[in-house]
Amino acid sequence: MAEQPIFITGRFRAGTSFLWQLFNHQPAYCAWYEPLHPQLHSHVKHIKPKKDHVGIEDYWQSYREHPEYLQNFNPDFAHNGLWLEADSGYPELKQYIDDLIALSGPQRAVLQFNRMDFRLPWLKAHYPDAKIIHIKRKPMQLWHSQRKHLPDAERSNPSATDAYELMQWSVALSSRLPFLARRNHSHAFYRSYLLQKLSDLMGESRADMTLSLEADVFEGDGFANKLAEHIGGKAEDWKQARGDKHVPQPANLSLEEMSVLTDIMMAVDALLQESGLTEGVGKVTLNEIKKDHATFWDKQRTDAEWHNEEMLHALAQQQTELTEMMAVKTQLVEALAELKNNQTS
Repeated sequence: MAEQPIFITGRFRAGTSFLWQLFNHQPAYCAWYEPLHPQLHSHVKHIKPKKDHVGIEDYWQSYREHPEYLQNFNPDFAHNGLWLEADSGYPELKQYIDDLIALSGPQRAVLQFNRMDFRLPWLKAHYPDAKIIHIKRKPMQLWHSQRKHLPDAERSNPSATDAYELMQWSVALSSRLPFLARRNHSHAFYRSYLLQKLSDLMGESRADMTLSLEADVFEGDGFANKLAEHIGGKAEDWKQARGDKHVPQPANLSLEEMSVLTDIMMAVDALLQESGLTEGVGKVTLNEIKKDHATFWDKQRTDAEWHNEEMLHALAQQQTELTEMMAVKTQLVEALAELKNNQTS
């Protein structure tokens, strides 16, 4: 009988890919990369590793070796039920995870999630013997890594559509957490830090071990000793699986920007404390937190119109981008046809 699975969880750009490749480099494990990605099937066919994912040559080997993963995969897993309590019902997601574990065969299944942060109580309830590893990163570094691909003018815009779904997550979770509404703060870091803090609080209460990307990876090899203690094996084997060490340059933030971000962090920390989330996330249900801190929660209001406006804006922007891509494709096809004509004439 195969050993109980290992689940990796953390925010986008917090180091989950680093952890995944440690397991992927060892034959005892069958490591699945981002199994809840909404475009998983097309990514398996077309997407190559990012340049800053040093040491990773292929994300998708497990999927190509086991194409049956598609049988119960659903792209809705990426955004439906982002917040799940221990007693929440989501049998379709449970079946899909069971499929991946079964397909791993005698190897120990390792699932790397970027969309499980607020589902950890549900995950722990359904897989009580599994090992959950949470990884976290310094907030300003995480923020920079998540937004560096955007134009300068858009990085602080809370409604900008980025590669890591900050706006979509905020809108999806705002029915439970109304303070994620855009009108509460004009700077996107407010949402980014809020989600990160909740993710790390959930990890602290529900994960079997927590790693710091800076302290345990960039600044030393603490990850190896912790994995050896909690997962098994030798620390030297985990170091060897890491390969060449790559430490990215830290974000070059101005003093003015750091001051703005620090003020936002203080405001979010105060909000989480007042709401009872700092003390209760992952330990009791959200409804219990709201009941025990009714003075705070009774003042919260969900503004569906603003959320709908954000989503419509995002859809319009995506349509514009698609139209531009189609125009470029048309130009390339026409240029190729002209080139062929010139060669034959």
